[in-house]
Amino acid sequence: MQSAVSESDKDISVEEPSGQQPAPRKPRFLKVAAGILIATGLLALKLKGLLFFGLAKFKPLMVNPLEGFGLAQFAWTAGSMAVTIGAYAFKFGLAFAIGFVLLTVIHELGHALLIRAKGLRASAMVFIPFIGGAVTLKDQPRSAFDDAQIGLAGPIAGTVASLLCLFIYRLNGDSLYLVLAFAGFALNLLNLMPVGPLDGGRIAAAISKWMWVLGSGILVYMLVVWRNPLLLPVLFLGLYQIYRTIIGDYDELFYAVTISQRSRIAAFYFALVFFLGYETLTVHAELLTLQTS
Repeated sequence: MQSAVSESDKDISVEEPSGQQPAPRKPRFLKVAAGILIATGLLALKLKGLLFFGLAKFKPLMVNPLEGFGLAQFAWTAGSMAVTIGAYAFKFGLAFAIGFVLLTVIHELGHALLIRAKGLRASAMVFIPFIGGAVTLKDQPRSAFDDAQIGLAGPIAGTVASLLCLFIYRLNGDSLYLVLAFAGFALNLLNLMPVGPLDGGRIAAAISKWMWVLGSGILVYMLVVWRNPLLLPVLFLGLYQIYRTIIGDYDELFYAVTISQRSRIAAFYFALVFFLGYETLTVHAELLTLQTS
């Protein structure tokens, strides 16, 4: 991955006419930020049809996803974002760090937008290095169906943002955008794993709670193969949710989902998993080709 990025960083020497100074080059991370921000604007125009599927009553998009955020919330969001960018920049470089965090912001804004459209309140948006981001809720969803829609909104927004990165790469050939597209596809796919604290766990609750058992088994396998300690908290929280909702207390009213609602959520979920899996494998193969060329 790193060699693919470094290839695009090679300077192409161009002889300048005598007496003329070469034009100053814009820092690369600014180009990346500008590209992602333009993509975000295009994404905002397309979110209506993607995010508001299945709502009993369509609500206008004229909602502020950050409504209710005060100075403390914005300071917490900005601070955690800066720390996350710094952590990623130390390991992967500033350009990738800014682009990747912007992709995470778009993902979380997808959640926040649908939260507000549901008439609920979000309390803060936080970012954690090498884990991701989260939008915390002041109000809890009224049903598993509402919670599943909110859970789907983030990966849908993140998928569209990753596609826009791939589109920018097709236009300018800068392999950094291909790396960002791969990271976006892969992490949105991972986030759809049906385990409690992940978006996939929230979505699975409206399909079948027994999917949590399958997701926990997959996570145990990944933990054994990858030996990544960051997966342990996710596994423990997932196992606790299984105990609390399947073995322990069971809120029948919250999990009362109609067959129609269950079918719609399942259709969107499995279609998104299939699409992200395909794009992740395809873009990864293209990155390997760039590395060996």
